[in-house]
Amino acid sequence: MVAALLGVAMVAGVYLDGWAHLHLATVDSFFTPWHALLYGAFALAAAWSVALVLLRGRQGTPWRSRIPSGYGWGLVGVAVFAIGGLLDLAWHLAFGVETGLDALVSPTHLLLLVGGILLLASPVRSAVVAGGPGHGAAVVALAAAAALAGFFLSYVSAFVEPGARASFVPVPEGAPGHRAAELEAAVGLGGYLISTTLITAPVLFLRRRGLLRRGAIVAIVAAVALGGVVLTQGAYVLAALGAIAGAVVVETVRPRLGSAALAAAMPALVWSGQLVGLAAQGDLRWPPSLAVGAVVLAGLWGWALGWLTRPGLPALARVAEPPPAPAPRVALRLVEPGTPPQR
Repeated sequence: MVAALLGVAMVAGVYLDGWAHLHLATVDSFFTPWHALLYGAFALAAAWSVALVLLRGRQGTPWRSRIPSGYGWGLVGVAVFAIGGLLDLAWHLAFGVETGLDALVSPTHLLLLVGGILLLASPVRSAVVAGGPGHGAAVVALAAAAALAGFFLSYVSAFVEPGARASFVPVPEGAPGHRAAELEAAVGLGGYLISTTLITAPVLFLRRRGLLRRGAIVAIVAAVALGGVVLTQGAYVLAALGAIAGAVVVETVRPRLGSAALAAAMPALVWSGQLVGLAAQGDLRWPPSLAVGAVVLAGLWGWALGWLTRPGLPALARVAEPPPAPAPRVALRLVEPGTPPQR
């Protein structure tokens, strides 16, 4: 849980840094309070991971045998993140500070993403190896990892920029302006599908590993949705609360659903709640056909994810092969010369 909470602090630093880049025009330096939170939390998380290795086992024990179960790749993440941070500093000194989409796909920032995910996943892998104990820390860490991935996908996130708030004026097929009129709606639909994967995949992982407990679905949805609230300064707070309310409804029916049904119900209810929230704050501008269609489409996509990741069917019993048929017997008979041949 210590490792998971330090990961939450790291992600909080990432979101505050993103908020500052979006809403403060004076961010032009690497040395900022939000960078201090991000890298300070990373330093503590790295120190904690290393301390777990140093304090485990007797003196003289090989260091590899001292690594707690699940933390091996986390130590790799520490190294990757540290290298990414140094390269990020050099990148900013050389090319300046990015403020838009280029910041999310900057090579050094993506290196930080990889290192952060590896480090955040340590409590999750540890709980998987332990077979159940530590599931609370696993949920916290996985929710933080989903929020971190959601930050780097914010340019297509339905939590940051809900597609249903954009006006849709259809233009007939083949008429001038048809593609331009549908482009924003198409991007919005894609955002709902990508965000469906973002919140559904962690839940399916927890369920398959036997770590899905009450509250996990709400924690994962809330982590991603509230991250969107931070980046937009509360512009769609009612929509986020509606999405979280949908996750609460999913929690109530979860025990009665299989993997595919749960994966279908989750986006359907979460996005229905978000659309209700958008309508409540006067930001729902999609026609019913498009809004309801987005909910159904996301539900179908969730069902497909659940079906594809369901536990494997038991292997078919090996059927004993029948014994080989006996070779045909051939009888030879001597006949007199000149006798007609017979079968």
